[in-house]
Amino acid sequence: MTAAGAIPYGLLRHQGAMLGATARMLLQAAGRALLAPQGPRTTGTPSVPRRLIAAPPAQLVEHYIRWCGAAGRYDSELPPHMVSQWSLPLVSELLMRLPYRLTGIINQGVSMTVHGPLPRDTPLMLSASVEQVAHADGWARIIVMVVTGTAQQACLVETRLHMRVRVPGARSARNTPARPPDPAWRTAGTWRADASDGLRFSLLTGDFNPIHWCGPLARRSIFGCKVLHGFGSLARSYEMLAPGSFTEIDVRFLRPVTLPGQALSVQLAPQAEADGWRALRLAGDEDTVHLAGRLR
Repeated sequence: MTAAGAIPYGLLRHQGAMLGATARMLLQAAGRALLAPQGPRTTGTPSVPRRLIAAPPAQLVEHYIRWCGAAGRYDSELPPHMVSQWSLPLVSELLMRLPYRLTGIINQGVSMTVHGPLPRDTPLMLSASVEQVAHADGWARIIVMVVTGTAQQACLVETRLHMRVRVPGARSARNTPARPPDPAWRTAGTWRADASDGLRFSLLTGDFNPIHWCGPLARRSIFGCKVLHGFGSLARSYEMLAPGSFTEIDVRFLRPVTLPGQALSVQLAPQAEADGWRALRLAGDEDTVHLAGRLR
């Protein structure tokens, strides 16, 4: 067990929006599978109108905070990385308007800018839009922007989700760029995921992709085992980085965290660059890097 302890199955009642969105995506994907495959084509940039949703329930927020290892840190606020819980239904709605195989979409990373604290017990104002779609080397690369705020302050947290999905077409030879020298990394903290953390995070966010919690199905995936959600890795790592000392974070998910997992180190470069950005990574044994990015 983690320090968070058990996550009650009763939290499922708070995940109706995401469970409904997932069902609609699966139905749409099944329908598209019966049609002839389509090649990449120019798409628009859909958006969803700004909408007001209820504040996340207190019980859900408390369990989420404890799971992240941040008990006592957010007495009157919501963790900014909890955005996955309330934003993914909107993101799913946008993705269904794009001409891609939705079950093949890969979450590559997250960029987040915090303009102010998200108050607890206050309805949230959300807006979402597809910011960019680009085709290259047999991939469609998609950036979705989600803005979270309140009726009084419309933009408190900006989140960009970086995704990609395979599309028909030629693929060029893969060139691996030269890796720059590593800085003298300093460890900000460590954490470990156990075998049940995929299920726990699913209950906390509504993202029930079976690769995170169902062993038999996960073993048939490209990973060969259960893996933690990318947002879960981000949330645990974020809380090791002195929240409040930075307002921007930009990370890419390079290698999934397997479940159960080894001890992982959240590491920072000793100094910031001239533009204020400071490199960070989540590393395991033998310098295996699971998450890499920067903050400022």
